[in-house]
Amino acid sequence: MKTKRILSLILALTTLLCMAIIPTNAAEADTETHEHVEIIIENEDISAETKEKIMAFYSNGGEEQEGIATYGLTCTLLGHKLESSVVYKITHKVRTTSPRCLKKTYNYESCTRCDYEESTLASQKYIVCCS
Repeated sequence: MKTKRILSLILALTTLLCMAIIPTNAAEADTETHEHVEIIIENEDISAETKEKIMAFYSNGGEEQEGIATYGLTCTLLGHKLESSVVYKITHKVRTTSPRCLKKTYNYESCTRCDYEESTLASQKYIVCCS
């Protein structure tokens, strides 16, 4: 009977310890991955709101996952009103030897009426930018 209580106590403490450690490690890893990323928007004629959408999209890794966009009634009836731009995402210090940085070029389109966004990888190459 005593061994069951001791075993239950050990399992409870282990569970609490795991719950405290795992979120801390995930938060540290998240800040680590975004620390060495630079996003450059080529088209300067787009709105400030679209620039913010682009920065949020690429900072959160949106280009690597399929997103679900909600369509407004206007877009359903009339179609999207798209703004497009070329976006460069430079990830610094990917390799240990030169060229160290990875530069990806994306063709980005977003609707000004709803939250539709589409990103297409146009090219990627390693460049020299960090010593």
